[in-house]
Amino acid sequence: MCTIIQFPKRAESNGYKNLVAFFEICDSVKSCNFYLESAEYLYESGKITENELYTLRRIGRQKRLSLANPESKPIKADKPGTYTYTPEMGQKKPVGCQIEAGLCYYGKHYWVKTSLELKGRGITKNEPARDGRNNYTVTVKAFEKLEAQYAISIEGRLD
Repeated sequence: MCTIIQFPKRAESNGYKNLVAFFEICDSVKSCNFYLESAEYLYESGKITENELYTLRRIGRQKRLSLANPESKPIKADKPGTYTYTPEMGQKKPVGCQIEAGLCYYGKHYWVKTSLELKGRGITKNEPARDGRNNYTVTVKAFEKLEAQYAISIEGRLD
């Protein structure tokens, strides 16, 4: 038979507990940098342990990154037109768009995905997508008419 030995957990220092709480309510990069400097000072003066310092550095750096790059809220598409977004810049897909579109590689047509049934001159229906939406190839002129009627989202890429 073996017995499990429970080692006592070392209590966290007050400086560590306070800085963790400060990082949670921190609202600017400047104050976050101040708290990181405070953690370094507390370690140098022997008030917190090395593991607590590493944990505070991780928490502080993550908080500083989240403050430097805030998440953008998605645009609400309430009127007909084209709504462009760039995911690489942290932008979200617009909410409320009936159509998702993009320019074809040679620039004379658009590809369109929608749950709507589209008909008309310059609109060609393709095979349906895996998610059940309809795929269309649309000329530039027909796309301009769709823009006047529907909210359309177009994903922009930086490359």
